[in-house]
Order: sequence, then structure tokens, then C-alpha cells
Amino acid sequence: MKSRISSATEVLNSRIEDVWDTITDNENWQWRSDLQNLEILNDKEFIEYGKGVMEIHFTITKKEKYKVYAFTMNSKHFSGEWVGNFEKLPDGRTKITFTESIAYKKLLLKIFASLFINLKAIQDVYMRDLKKKLGEI
Repeated sequence: MKSRISSATEVLNSRIEDVWDTITDNENWQWRSDLQNLEILNDKEFIEYGKGVMEIHFTITKKEKYKVYAFTMNSKHFSGEWVGNFEKLPDGRTKITFTESIAYKKLLLKIFASLFINLKAIQDVYMRDLKKKLGEI
């Protein structure tokens, strides 16, 4: 099954510690405009409930403080993985790169998604919400 891949890179004016803490703190998810709830199952697994009917199960696969945060994703419609790379810049800012890879489970959904679901736009919403939470907009 071929995956759709999308990457997003941003340089934030915030310290890497603040960026990392915001992104990895699943207890304080309310800054995300695309979620209606998040349920923590244990220290490696959580479920995000999107606004609408989407429910996605996540399993953390890598968590190297201030460097890499990665997890697998699984829903009834797709599976995939997400990797976030963090880089502390010399001027105190933070560079982040998020790469998402999604494989749809049904051919019709894959066709529909390729026409109507814009992964980049979803990443843009996440980045906008993150900047707002960090006080950058």
C-alpha cells in the first residue's frame, strides 16, 4: 500500500524546551483547534478525537528529549507514522520538521483522500495553533 507523505518545517522564535514541552505534553492538548478530546492510555499510547468523528490511536515509538518525537498512527481509515525533529538554533530559536506518512486502508478512500484531503493544510493548522500557543501570533 503506497503512502502519502507530507513534511512541514518551521523556525520558531521560542526556546526548544518550550516547543518540546508543548508538543509532547498530551495532558495539555487544548491548544489544538482540530481536537475535541485526547485520552491518555499509558505512557506510550493515546487516542486523539478530532472535531467530527475521527478517532486516531497513537503509539509513541521514539522520544529523545529536544531531538526526536515519533509515533505510529492507526484509525479505521488509515495507518501511518509521524516523526518530529527538533533543532536548537544558535540564536535561541527552534527549527522543527514534521514528516507524516499515511496509508489508506481502502482503495476508494485512497482516491477520495488524494482528491479532497490536503495533508499540508492539516499540518499548517497544527503549526498555526502551535505558534499561537507559544505566543508567536
